[in-house]
Amino acid sequence: MKQRMDVGHAGEGDGARSRRGLLRAAGLGSVMALGGLGFAGRASAASAVRGDASQAWLGNVQPFDAPAFLGELRSDQLSIEGRLPAALRGVLYRNGPARFQLGESRLSHWFDGDAMVQAIRLDSRGATHHGRLLETPKRKAEDGAGRFLYGGFGSVVADPRRLRSPDDLNTANINLLPLDGGRRLYALWEAGSALELDPDSLSARGFKAWSPETAGAPFSAHPRIDPDGTVWNFGYLPGTGKLLIYQIAADGRLKRQAVLEMPQADMVHDFAITERHLVFLLQPLVFRPRPDLRNLLEGMSWNDKAPLLACVIDKATLEIRRFELPAGGVFHLGNAWEEGGVIHVGYARQPSMLALLETLRVDRDPLAGPPPASTWTQVRLDLSSGQAHQQAIGPGAIEFPRFDARRTGLRHSMTVMLQRSEAMDPRVFGFDTVVMLDERGARHHRYGDGWIAEEHLYVPHPQDARESAGWIMGTAYHWPSRKTSLQVFRADALDEGPIARVRFPYGLPLGLHGQFVPVS
Repeated sequence: MKQRMDVGHAGEGDGARSRRGLLRAAGLGSVMALGGLGFAGRASAASAVRGDASQAWLGNVQPFDAPAFLGELRSDQLSIEGRLPAALRGVLYRNGPARFQLGESRLSHWFDGDAMVQAIRLDSRGATHHGRLLETPKRKAEDGAGRFLYGGFGSVVADPRRLRSPDDLNTANINLLPLDGGRRLYALWEAGSALELDPDSLSARGFKAWSPETAGAPFSAHPRIDPDGTVWNFGYLPGTGKLLIYQIAADGRLKRQAVLEMPQADMVHDFAITERHLVFLLQPLVFRPRPDLRNLLEGMSWNDKAPLLACVIDKATLEIRRFELPAGGVFHLGNAWEEGGVIHVGYARQPSMLALLETLRVDRDPLAGPPPASTWTQVRLDLSSGQAHQQAIGPGAIEFPRFDARRTGLRHSMTVMLQRSEAMDPRVFGFDTVVMLDERGARHHRYGDGWIAEEHLYVPHPQDARESAGWIMGTAYHWPSRKTSLQVFRADALDEGPIARVRFPYGLPLGLHGQFVPVS
């Protein structure tokens, strides 16, 4: 059934609401009343993470040496095996949690670590690397105190400081958003503002307010960008049943913002777009706020009797249509497109999101085994009939789908993702295989024993519009040697192995997401 929702707009020519009015409509006031995100509980020092257990997670989740915690890693000349393509020039930016210990205090969940952004530059002279712990207000306050002051998504710290704003807790540790041809760069979190960075030095320039009304409001870590450069994003507000929607011009100017009624929007990590619609898959993961919550994860429960809601939002009118699918969890979606009134979108379907979230702890027992495995699943949403269908098409044990960003919202031919092979060490959480899906089926590259593969990107050829002409690029960590390397593959020959490998003299912290910015 088609629904027109009551929305608020703010932008040029729209007559912007007051910040107080918009945030009241979004329910952010109730979130702030809980101490930013509701973390007002107390923890004893005994609840801190055991250091020995954290060393076993992910084959040493912090593979670099202590100096990295002081701020930076840098290498002005990385060794290269093979040959980098002459047309492959630019910067691979990667982001992820890196610091989990400060003084005697420790964090227990992977999502809560202080961010470290990597910049791997490829040019005619070779490859260089610069990694930097981000100078967030949270990190500055905690460095001054000599301990962690806030828990976060799934951690608990002793004597937490009460939050004044979600950005007090903002680690900016999930993804990156380059704009204006890479001249602007933002580090993204989920529950607060985007943090602007200097693209060259990686120093923090401060939080970005897209409008006075949404200063400090959630800005998600997975924006989607139309082929014309228009940026779409959202912010979810646990426990409110509402989403913020952002529409941003290619130059970074806010065009429109809105508040939409959206059930089951208590944890929305990703979405997809077509030429005419936004597509959300809203899982039955429920957040119930309580004054005694010590972190967000403690307030979540999984309702396997509720459906997975597919919500389709018209870009022009912001009208919403809802479809129901069998219950399932979702972190990441692939590309979406529509043909003949039918929307197609793929996603990594999780059997239980709560079980996965509990697994992503740096203090987990290495003998507990890997988390529940996801399956690549294709969804069809028929806008004419109102029918929704999904089919698990494989492969299984996968995550981190990526595709040619030039084809965002359009039919595409290639999807890259990571897979965990049955041969991977069961004590180590992660992936060891890269998969490319196209019309011919699946091609694989398994790194082998001792390797953890991180998210791999599709990078288009700058002078050739064919998807097959591009490359697949990604980092992998070799835990026996405690070293990281960057691999480059031909997109049409992944199974033939890398055509170039860039080796680092150290290991990098295992991160989350990255973006490649081409340089001519």
